[in-house]
Amino acid sequence: MKHLALTFLLAATGCMADARIPNNVPVPSDYMRDIRVTNGTVVPKGGAPFLVKLLLKRNGGYGLCGGTIIDPTTIITAGHCVSISADSVVAPSGSYVYYGSESSDNTNYVQATSVILHESYDRRRIKNDIAILRIPPLTLVPGKVEAISFFDDKVVPMQALQIYGWGNTRTGGGSSSNPSTLLTQTVYISEPKDCQVIEPNYASADGPQICANSHYNIGVDVCQGDSGTGATIINNGMQYYSGLVSYGTNALGESTCGEDGSFGMYTNVYYYKSWIESITGNKYLSGPPNDPSNAAPAPTVVASPVPTPTKPPRTCYLFVFCF
Repeated sequence: MKHLALTFLLAATGCMADARIPNNVPVPSDYMRDIRVTNGTVVPKGGAPFLVKLLLKRNGGYGLCGGTIIDPTTIITAGHCVSISADSVVAPSGSYVYYGSESSDNTNYVQATSVILHESYDRRRIKNDIAILRIPPLTLVPGKVEAISFFDDKVVPMQALQIYGWGNTRTGGGSSSNPSTLLTQTVYISEPKDCQVIEPNYASADGPQICANSHYNIGVDVCQGDSGTGATIINNGMQYYSGLVSYGTNALGESTCGEDGSFGMYTNVYYYKSWIESITGNKYLSGPPNDPSNAAPAPTVVASPVPTPTKPPRTCYLFVFCF
């Protein structure tokens, strides 16, 4: 089962239920737990001021995702974070955006004014997995709350991708006493032929998706709860917005996070830059050419042969919503 890396906090099903969550206020900071990229390291203060934490009210509970600031009134996230059904999205009034959230302080938040899902989003095949939240204007403060520029050069195999997240630290991980601290790690862009095991039509990271498998950094991955969080490419010490967390799986379609043979799939945000600009009416800065030194090391472990799927994978939302 492909996992869409969105953590659902579902009181109705008894899954990750928490009676402390009132229906009319944001979740308190001590509820934001189990917030790890697998084998991640803590992001230092000011290390990712362009990232936000999203709490999205859904049928029966809340969903935890991440997002990225591209201007004071615009947040980019994954389409599956906001999609409730084929013809409905989360309500703006139930969409909370926590900013300046590299620390455990979740007191700074705004509610969205509108939620726009890509018109060609495909819930079943997880295509065009991108959405926009418009919000009241944020005050941008260097090192605390910043907008990020897009990366506009080719995204090539073996290139380093900096990942972030507030999600689970392991496959199937649940709530824990971990402090609510943003974590980060590095994955590497895969050769197209490797990713065709899970996406037969995948031809290039310059298309709508960016694929990274675990071969070059086994044990490192995004996981449930990291959906929508921005991933960056670093050039001359500057970070540029390249992808957002979409889903993860292995060749059998199982929900995995960082195991040998796992794949992380990211929406290529630059591919959708024109669509974003058509919604916001703004033009966005893009980053410089790629730094050729930003490449993957030689793999330290020879990957196991990829197994042949025994049955078609299903798309599952953390084993709760399946299609």
